[in-house]
Amino acid sequence: MKITKTLAFSALAALMATSAAISTAEAQQRQAHDPTKTGVLRVGFIPAEDSRAMVRQSQAILDIVAKHTGMKIETFVGSDYNATIEAFRSGHVDVGLLGPFSYVLATTQAPVEAFAVTVVARTMQPSYQSIIIAKKDSGINSLADLKGRTFAFVDPGSTSGSMVPSAAFAKAGIVPQKDFKQVMYSGGHDATIVSVGTGKVDAGAVADRIYERGCAKGLADCNTLKVVWTSAAIPNDPLLYRKSLPDDLKKKIRDAFAEVKNLPFGEMGTVARFDPATDKDYDSIREIASVLKLDLTKMK
Repeated sequence: MKITKTLAFSALAALMATSAAISTAEAQQRQAHDPTKTGVLRVGFIPAEDSRAMVRQSQAILDIVAKHTGMKIETFVGSDYNATIEAFRSGHVDVGLLGPFSYVLATTQAPVEAFAVTVVARTMQPSYQSIIIAKKDSGINSLADLKGRTFAFVDPGSTSGSMVPSAAFAKAGIVPQKDFKQVMYSGGHDATIVSVGTGKVDAGAVADRIYERGCAKGLADCNTLKVVWTSAAIPNDPLLYRKSLPDDLKKKIRDAFAEVKNLPFGEMGTVARFDPATDKDYDSIREIASVLKLDLTKMK
C-alpha cells in the first residue's frame, strides 16, 4: 500500500514534526505579539478551503471585530493545520478559528481557550458531520467496500477529514495503511472533493457543509457522487484566543463575535451566530482521540 504526501511516515506524524522543548515555547510566549502595543489583532485560520477566498469571505465579521477592538486586523492562514496551531503556540496569532481536533491539540501545546462555537445558518445547530464520498458507479456502498481502494484524508489535524473517519475505521477493524490500496492527504476539503470527482482517488472524507458548498461551486459534478458514510454529530469549530490577552480585550473580542448575525466566516459558510463555549464542550473530541489511542501531549 502506497501512502503519499504527508503520510509518508504515519497518519499523524506530520503533527509531531514540529516538536519543541518547553523552554523554547516559554521563550516564544515571552516574545509573543502584543496587540495592545501594536494596535494590530492577528486572526488565524486553518487552510480548510482556498485561503484567499476564505479570508475575503470573512471580511464583514473581521470589520466588526476591528470596530469593537479599535484595532487593525491582520489574518494568518497556515500552510497546514499544524502551522496554525504553531502560530498560536508561538504567540504569533491572537484569536482565531480552529477545527475541533486542532483546537484540542492546540490546548496541549499553547495557552489558549475556547470562548465561542459557531452555529451555521444551514442547520442552526452548533454541530456538523463527517462524510465519506465516492462515485455512484464505484461499487463503494460501505466502509468495508473501501478495502483495496484509494482514499483521501484532508490533513492529519482535520476533525471531519481525518480523525472522525479514522475512529470509524478503527471501530470497523479497518487499517487504512494496510487495507487501502493508497492513502493520500489532499491538504484541504475542497481538494478532496476535486480528487474524488476527477477519479484521482476512489473515495475521501470531508465535512458535510464544505461538500455542499463545493458542489454548489462546481468543484465536482456531484450528480455523479454519493455519500457512503455519515458520522454522528461533531461540535462545530470553536473561536479561541490566547489566555495571556488582557481581560478587557478578551471582552471586546467576545462582544464583537456576539454581534454577528448571518455572515460568512472562515470555512464555516454563513454563520447564524456564535454561542458561548468552554473547553469542556470539546471533551467528546478527546474521547475520540482516546479511541484512536492518541497521546495528545506527545503530538507536537
